[in-house]
Amino acid sequence: MKDSNTIISHLKRQPYLKTLEQQECFDILIELLPNSITNSIKFIYKKNNILFFVLKHPSAKMEFNYKRNLIKEILKRIETFHPKCKCINLKDIRAFVSNKKDIILEKSPKTTIFYKERSSAEFKNIATDDKLHDIFEKIREEIRCLKEN
Repeated sequence: MKDSNTIISHLKRQPYLKTLEQQECFDILIELLPNSITNSIKFIYKKNNILFFVLKHPSAKMEFNYKRNLIKEILKRIETFHPKCKCINLKDIRAFVSNKKDIILEKSPKTTIFYKERSSAEFKNIATDDKLHDIFEKIREEIRCLKEN
């Protein structure tokens, strides 16, 4: 019986799922890059044997150009450490800054629910433990304060 890793690796080798294997290699590459570049990458894609880095800010592009040789060296050596990544046949690497804004979902402001307090704070406190007795008394005071407002 085959285990799940064997089945998944077999599926990734199928021609129509080659992009999954490439994307896994791109994720490994991103982990190997310096943090200054890793934090500024939106995503990576491959087109015509050119690896494109889409960056978040123009200063990140300058940093990328400064460290271009380091990135090329990592790409050359990634095949030796990760044999799965032989599928990356690249001629060049390029970077550009996307002019599209990131979609940020705005959180709605917190709303407080106002309701009329139904309790009149009239209940017997039959707690025998002193701490519990005090807690119930605090609850009674809170209810009275809400009732007055």
